[in-house]
Amino acid sequence: MWEGAAGSRIADVEVTNTGPRACTLEKLERPQLIDATGRVLIDGTHPSSRAVIDIAAGGRLTTLVEVSNYCGATPVPPVRVAFVLRDGKRFIAAPPTATDATVPPCNGPGQPAVIGMQPWAH
Repeated sequence: MWEGAAGSRIADVEVTNTGPRACTLEKLERPQLIDATGRVLIDGTHPSSRAVIDIAAGGRLTTLVEVSNYCGATPVPPVRVAFVLRDGKRFIAAPPTATDATVPPCNGPGQPAVIGMQPWAH
């Protein structure tokens, strides 16, 4: 679920390893805010850190994602957060509802939209 914060939106995101073996993620990924069509509304940057974190089979990791200043076209619901891996593949968080169209308010046309994440943690 998204929460408002001084012109931004913040969400807790959880990833679960549903596989039979442990796996590894980089602690920071490139986050994106996307709509139902896959259109990237806000694109993050590739992190410079390559630190990793392991997830046991059945284990979970969490992060906070913050987005601000979306001044684009109305998105097609649901709006979701995607995480782009170094190899270009991405995984997409499930939206809170199928009709969720939460985007941060436009704080200034001509100013950059921003998305960032905290490192994944147990």
